[in-house]
Amino acid sequence: MATVRFDDSLPRLAAVVRSELGNEALQAGTVLRDAVGCLAFFAAEPLDEIRIDRLSLALREVLGAYARSDRVVAGSEDYGSAIVRDDPSALTVAAGDCYVRLVDRRLVGADWLHVPTPPAPPPPRFVFASLKGGVGRSTALAVVAAHLASHGQRVLAVDLDMEAPGLGALLLTPETLPDFGVIDALVENGLSGLDERFLADLVGPCSVPTSKGGRIDVIPAFGRRSLEHPADVLAKIARAYAEDVRPDGTVATLLDQVRVLIDGFADPTRYDAILVDARAGLHETAASALLGLGAEVLFFGLDEPQTFQGYAVLLAHLARFLLPHPLLRERRAGAPQGQADQRPQVPEWVERLTMVQGKAPADAEERGGFTQRCQDLFMKAGFGSPPLAEKAEVSLPAGPFNDVPWDDDLADEDVLPREWALREPLAVLFDARFQRFDPLQRRDLLSETLYRTTFGNLLDWVDTIRKSPEATL
Repeated sequence: MATVRFDDSLPRLAAVVRSELGNEALQAGTVLRDAVGCLAFFAAEPLDEIRIDRLSLALREVLGAYARSDRVVAGSEDYGSAIVRDDPSALTVAAGDCYVRLVDRRLVGADWLHVPTPPAPPPPRFVFASLKGGVGRSTALAVVAAHLASHGQRVLAVDLDMEAPGLGALLLTPETLPDFGVIDALVENGLSGLDERFLADLVGPCSVPTSKGGRIDVIPAFGRRSLEHPADVLAKIARAYAEDVRPDGTVATLLDQVRVLIDGFADPTRYDAILVDARAGLHETAASALLGLGAEVLFFGLDEPQTFQGYAVLLAHLARFLLPHPLLRERRAGAPQGQADQRPQVPEWVERLTMVQGKAPADAEERGGFTQRCQDLFMKAGFGSPPLAEKAEVSLPAGPFNDVPWDDDLADEDVLPREWALREPLAVLFDARFQRFDPLQRRDLLSETLYRTTFGNLLDWVDTIRKSPEATL
């Protein structure tokens, strides 16, 4: 038999369990994947020794090195089984031609298992994210901040990209750079704590032009002390990513720590908007911004294969939070027909995801290809089409981005109907004047007449979100 690899292991386990115990037992049970990737199955019903031995032998044979060495099968009454089956981090994931409930234990990257946080209360939060640099993400954030401030808004800009910081150098001078940055807050919060004096020393004022009452405050990734002691920065980064153990014994992951930090500044009497520059890529620090802040999330990318390849990975993971299907659980449990026919709506966090085409052509027709590829991307990942409709082909609409069709002829057992509203991508136009953007030196670029030509689509969208009833409650 060929060597089993990571991608093969879960489908093979599901196939064997379904063959030995039946599909209902597979769906009701829980699969544990440990920190190195080995698997075990925990049934939701008692299993006698004969069944455990037979299933264990079969799983070890097909899983090879991916079978857990201590035990690979447990019944509901076996030691430790309830702990695994009751784990709140479990997700329903695809495993070949079926779905299983998976508890995924990780040494790193555990924050990606958090269900996206509900929308935060005012002031509205906007996360600027991308999978790589050079797509105009930080420049767009700076322009949005300057635009809002020029209209009298009070803006907080936060740089969460500790390994490639940019906002501090972009928006602050050496004179206005605060003593500390995000990196210091994440190191100190589990030790000496973050008192009011420390929090005040995290924020520096930006001197770009504003109107009466408007301002931009900046929390950089690195403060003055880090730049004065650069040899210590890597040591700080190593500790900034670490979990904090609270006095009550609970653990605060990086996502928890970042959320507490941002929440501490989210006072609507102090700021009208919070703009967050997320770390590029799929690192765990990106999860804290994308999943943990209850923000509008802007996914920046160029119209190139790397963009769609990377976002395919991210969106396929996020699509796992659309499961498990309440409707399918109700049917398996024999729920009344009227209850089983209820159609769940799409989770609200999906409607907070927006693609942004960076360096886009001015011709709207030329941008049509990016829009279609984004739609294909979301549909393939499971957004905009029923996740269980493998047996059906859903044609892509030629109309608006949010006009996703539903085939009423699909069998109920194959699909889960949902209502979807995918946003059309925004466009930031290519403009050579903003390629080396320095708002402190080129203040002429912050004339609204000039920057609106390039960023108008994004600015109008931000203004609409910021003025929505939900953002002003």
